[in-house]
Formats: sequence, C-alpha cells, structure tokens
Amino acid sequence: MPTPSRRSQQIPFSPIRAMFRLADEMERAGNGPVIRLHVGDPDFAPPDAVLEATSRAMREGKTHYPPSVGIQELRAALAEKVKRRNGLAAAVEQLVVAPGSTEALLAVMEIALHPGDEILLPEIYWPNYVQQTLIASAKPVFYPLGAGYQPEPGGARSAVTPKTRAILINSPSNPTGAVIPEATLRALYALARERDLWVISDEAYEDIVFDAAHVSPGSFERDLPESERRVFSLYTFSKSYAMTGFRLGYIAAPTLLASTLLRKIQEPLVGSTAMPIQWGGLEALRDDAPIARMRDAYRRRRDLAMSLLKPAGLVDYTPEGAFYILADVASTGMTADEFAVRLLRECRVAVAPASGFALAPEFAPDGLPVGAMTPGGAPEYPTHPKARTRVRIAFCVSDEELREGLTRLVGLAERLRTGRSAGTTVG
Repeated sequence: MPTPSRRSQQIPFSPIRAMFRLADEMERAGNGPVIRLHVGDPDFAPPDAVLEATSRAMREGKTHYPPSVGIQELRAALAEKVKRRNGLAAAVEQLVVAPGSTEALLAVMEIALHPGDEILLPEIYWPNYVQQTLIASAKPVFYPLGAGYQPEPGGARSAVTPKTRAILINSPSNPTGAVIPEATLRALYALARERDLWVISDEAYEDIVFDAAHVSPGSFERDLPESERRVFSLYTFSKSYAMTGFRLGYIAAPTLLASTLLRKIQEPLVGSTAMPIQWGGLEALRDDAPIARMRDAYRRRRDLAMSLLKPAGLVDYTPEGAFYILADVASTGMTADEFAVRLLRECRVAVAPASGFALAPEFAPDGLPVGAMTPGGAPEYPTHPKARTRVRIAFCVSDEELREGLTRLVGLAERLRTGRSAGTTVG
C-alpha cells in the first residue's frame, strides 16, 4: 500500500488517551471499576439552563450550517465577556468560535507558524501542544520552569533563535496547576515584543484559580494600535461550565487580519461549530454562579489532595489553579510510567504519567523528528528529566473517589518504599 506521511507517523500519542485505553480494558475484563484520576473531565453536569437552551435550539430548527466563525449573537456576547473579564480590546469581528480550544490552538498555529519555524513551549506541557506543533510542520523548543513550575523568563530568552516565531503561555497550567504571576507574564510579553513573536495564550482554566489572580496577557496590549498587537487569547466552555462533551471554545484574535485568516482556516478544518451547541454556550454566559460553585469544590478537593499527598512526601508545591497536581513518585524507585501501570493493575486507580507531558523530540536536518514509529503507532521520544518520576492527578472527581483513589496511591507508594528499604520485591 502507499506509505503514510512521515509527519503523521511521528506525532506522539497523548498519555491521557493511553491511560483511557488501559482503564477501559481493565473494566471490560471484569476486574472492577477504576477510579479515574487521569483525565480532566469535571464530574459536574452542565448548568440546566445550558441543556435547555441547547435542546430548545434544536426544537426551534436551529440545526443548519452556522457561519464558520460562529453565530453573531454568541460572538457579540464573547466580545463583551473578554472585555469585561479579561481586559481585552477585541471587537466582535475578532472573536472566532471553534469546536473546542483544541482545534482553536491548531488553527492559530497554522496562522502563526511557517513550516520549519520554532515555537517556545513550557518544558512540561499539555501533550497536544507538541502534537499540534508537528502537524503545523514546526519545531517545539522548550523554555524552563523553576520552583512551583513557574516559567523562567531568562531561560525563555535564551531559548529564542532566529527561527523562533511564537511563544505559548498556559496559565493556569495543565498539568501543573501553576498560575503565572502578572510580573512574569509581562516579562514574557516584553520578550515577545522585543523579538517580534506571536503570543499564544491558552487560558482554558481561567476561572479555576484558588490562591492567585488570573491575568490575560492580551490585556497588556489593549491600548496599543491594532498593528502592534500579537496575542491570540484562547478560551473554552469545557472547564468553566463543565461542558467538555459540547466541544465549544473560542479565540480572541489580536487583529482583524488575524481573524480573517482564522475564518479561512476554519473552513477546511471544521467548517463550523454545531449551531445548537453555540446557543447553549450563549446561555452559559448569562450566569457565573455555576463557576463559583465548581471553583469552591475544586479548592476543597485541592486541599484534600494536599492533605494526603504532602505528609506522604509525594508533593513539594501547592497548585494555585486548574484541577491538577503533579506528584513525585521517585522515592518508590519507579518511573512515572511504571508506577502508573502498577497503580492501575494493583489498585484500580488511573493517573497520567507526566513523562508524556514532557516529550522532547530531536530533529533531523530535514526538519522532521528523529525516530521511527513503533508498533504502538508512535515514536519513543526522549523525556525531560523533571517529568520522569511524576504523575498527573486530576482532582475533578467526587470527594469520595478522590479520597479513596489517593489513599490507594499513597498506600502503594509506602509499600514500594518499604520494599526498597528491605531489599525485597513488593507483590
């Protein structure tokens, strides 16, 4: 048969989806239910008003092709939202609706990056960033994270080369839960202006912040002429309103030209976002009370996770936002991948190995990653050392499931430590 493209063969899989498959296989085999701490899917339901608005839109015949950039009513509401809550100076024409911020990120990269360009990514990151960078025929270059997984602006500056075209910022962070302070964001934005880089700001968790304030980098340029703006701001309904299955996100483009290009990119990528879903999103924007209730629950669960993990010596920082925490299992003598598989098999608890959140592909002179596709369907790339013994825990399940899952995790870690100190194998 014809050979698939090299690019498609060299895109890695997400470790989140890999754990999905293993957990599903375990349950299908009749080994009991799995506590799923590996995926950021809130256990809350979307607000009732959203469900009713979506259903009503279908009953009223709002089921045809919408504009590729989204229905006007939703775009107008989003323009008001980003002005009021994010401090952006974006006109309605600069708001582009997308079927989730995942597709929105790819669309923005297609505009921001030429083939062979470099994009700066945090060294521990949401796995889709590297997948999307490779799809865009670009090269990921990683900037360092210091204490508390905070970006180091000096390290980002050192990573810039003549081929660097953009920098991606994710705050609050998936997978670390770090919320980047305004001073650091301003330093990264200043670097982007100095070196004439695009800024791609992934703000999917903007409303889930506990001990800090969320700041949108796009607010730094609201008073600048449009010709000097460079920040693509990306948002989603998935986390703020527990609408993960709706697949609804949006982009605030820095300029009218950028939004025109996004409209053009949307047409071949997705055509448009489902119309009834957009009417549901419009209803969601009318009431922020569900956001506050969910945020309070996540704060409680964050504190619960810390109360179990910190005394066990498995965590050395406190996540300030999102609903993730990276636990360090180095004391067990296992890598993140080994520990995650053992935890699933022995304790029926799924977590995501952070190794998959820190793949660092190496590149050949032809611009393609070095590595051959394995039987699993993707190459095995090097992993940043900081992530090799860390697992990501999502604390967006019920309090009861979280307590039980982490109790099992801590118990396994303690047994493995005891086995190491005694020089025995833990069964």
